[in-house]
Amino acid sequence: MMKHLIAAALLVATTNAATAADLAPVKLGINKLGAMTNVVFASKTGIFKKHGLDLQIIEIPLSSQGLLILKQGSVDIVLQIPGTAFVAKEQGFDVALIGQNETAGTKAPVSNAIMVPVDSTVKTIADLKGKRIAISSPRGQGFAAMKMLFQNAGIGIESAKLTEAPFTAITDLLRTGQVDAAVALDPYTTQIIKAGYGRVLSFYMMETIPDQPVGSWWAMRSWAKAHTKEAGEFADAIKESHDVLNADPERARKEIADYSGLDPALVKDMPPIQWKSQVDPKIWQALADMMYQQGELTQKHTVSEYFVN
Repeated sequence: MMKHLIAAALLVATTNAATAADLAPVKLGINKLGAMTNVVFASKTGIFKKHGLDLQIIEIPLSSQGLLILKQGSVDIVLQIPGTAFVAKEQGFDVALIGQNETAGTKAPVSNAIMVPVDSTVKTIADLKGKRIAISSPRGQGFAAMKMLFQNAGIGIESAKLTEAPFTAITDLLRTGQVDAAVALDPYTTQIIKAGYGRVLSFYMMETIPDQPVGSWWAMRSWAKAHTKEAGEFADAIKESHDVLNADPERARKEIADYSGLDPALVKDMPPIQWKSQVDPKIWQALADMMYQQGELTQKHTVSEYFVN
């Protein structure tokens, strides 16, 4: 009997070792954001292994470091907002799109917002002319969307008084009246609303290009071409994680709270993360066009340049 048990144990160990050996190693660089919950969920529930991947998750402190770390070879795939990857490619980083993770959404409420104090007399974007606005950066995809929004309202962004401030500071800036408006994203958008310090004036990214991608997966083109199977399986695993969490919002909220450390009561009031893996070339082209029109890119580009050829 003991011999049979030992033989069975050896068979299981050998099978597990063989299975582990069959997995393809992939190093993934992410920032610790609520939108990365699906990645951690897929890792701990075995979705990546199901797709033949031995995924190593590497947390990158700042999103601005992602593409440099990718180019150095420290990771194989990295999370990046598309606009930043567009600019990097134009500057000589030969990156290729592996997949999409999150969009700005199509139906309010969503995460990205321009907020004003609750008692503000500002009612429209045009009312922001001459006002003090806190923004996280005067560059990039979000700022391009803001400029487009202002143009659509018949004013230029230069007509406002812009102040750079991190997202962590905007609650106090609005509460104390140091600014007349601020650009926010969740969890700060929901925190400001719940605290009664501000209200949403515009869900600006959704309103400029509905469903524009705000989180996507990139690799160096050389890696993507040499690892087409791994890239494809990674994209499929991401889609599966989206399908599971989108189908069960309560489970998704719990996973977000567990991963991010946010108060579950706050997560309950936040709009759902807009996880969506399907890439719409028309939307991506509209995004590339906006980046060019707003001066973030120096040349016009076709979206096919970003795909793996």
